[in-house]
Amino acid sequence: MKNRKNQNSKLGLFIMLFLFGSCEKSVFAPQTNINDSQASQGGLKMSITDAPIDSPDVKGAFITISEIKVDGKVFEGFKGPKTVNLLELQNGNTLQLGSDQVAAGSYSKIQLLINASSDDQGNSPGCYITKSNGSKETLELSGNGSTEIELRPKNFQVNENQELEIIMDFDLRKSIKSKNNDFAFVTKGELTAAVRAEIKNNTGSIKGKLENSAGNELVVYVYKKGSFNANTETKGQGSSNIMFAKAITSAKINADGSFTLSYLPEGEYEIYCEKKSNNISTGLDVLVNLESSVNLKSVPVKAGAQTSLNLSINLGELFNI
Repeated sequence: MKNRKNQNSKLGLFIMLFLFGSCEKSVFAPQTNINDSQASQGGLKMSITDAPIDSPDVKGAFITISEIKVDGKVFEGFKGPKTVNLLELQNGNTLQLGSDQVAAGSYSKIQLLINASSDDQGNSPGCYITKSNGSKETLELSGNGSTEIELRPKNFQVNENQELEIIMDFDLRKSIKSKNNDFAFVTKGELTAAVRAEIKNNTGSIKGKLENSAGNELVVYVYKKGSFNANTETKGQGSSNIMFAKAITSAKINADGSFTLSYLPEGEYEIYCEKKSNNISTGLDVLVNLESSVNLKSVPVKAGAQTSLNLSINLGELFNI
C-alpha cells in the first residue's frame, strides 16, 4: 500500500512538472515582432469598413485614427493620424489604412488608437458627425479624449511571401448613442464590442434583393445561427441601450431593394429585417416577416463566395394593416 502511495505521489509530481514546463514555455517563449527586419517577410494590409448609423439626420461620421499596433508594436504601414468618414464605407466598400512588409509569424491582437481631440490636420475635434443641415457636432470620448480598441482576429497568421488583408468593421450603429439630438460614443466596453476584425480571405458575403420594400426605411441584420433572441435584441441593451446588440453586422436596404452584408466569417446565419418608425417605443412590432425560398434561419456563407437571396415582405406589415 505504501509503495502504491509513493508511486501515485511521483506520478502526481511528474504531471505537475510537465504542466508547469508547458505553461512556462508558452508564457516565456519569444513572441513575433512585427517589425523584425531579420525575419522572413510577408505582406500585411489593413482596411476599414462600416455598418450604418440609425439616425437619418447624420450625413457624415468621422473618426481620427492616430496609431495602429500589432501585439504592442507600431504597424509602420499606417501613416497617421488619419481622419476617416465611416459613412462612405458601407455595403462592402473599404478604405485601406496601410500596408507593409512585416515579420512572418502568428499574432494575436491589433490595437486601434482613436483620437477625439484633433483630426489629421491638427484641428479640433478629431471625431465628429455632420448633419443634413450642415452642422458639425463633436463625438465625445470618455477619459482624456483618446482610447485604444483591442481587436483579436481569428487565425492571425502572416505567411512568408504572401499578403494578408485584415478588414476592421466599425459598426456605427453600435458605436454612437444619441439622446435629445446630442451624439457621443458608447462606453469603452461597448465600443470595443462594436468593432470587429476579420481576415478578408476567410470571409464571404450575402447579397440580397427585397422585391417589395415599398419605399420604406428598412434595415437588415445578420446573426450567427442560433444567437438571435427576440426578447432581448429588440430592446435596448447595456448602459447605452443598444438595439440588435448581437448582430454581426447590418445594412440599410437601398431604394431598389438591394442590400449587401459583407465580410462574414464562413458559417451559417440568420436574417432579420427592421422597419424604421418615428415611434419612440420599440419592440417586436419593429420586425417584419421576411419570406424567401431559402431558410432565413440557416443561410450559408462560404469563404471567398457570395450568397444571393431574393426576399419579399408581407405588405400588410409594411403599412401596419
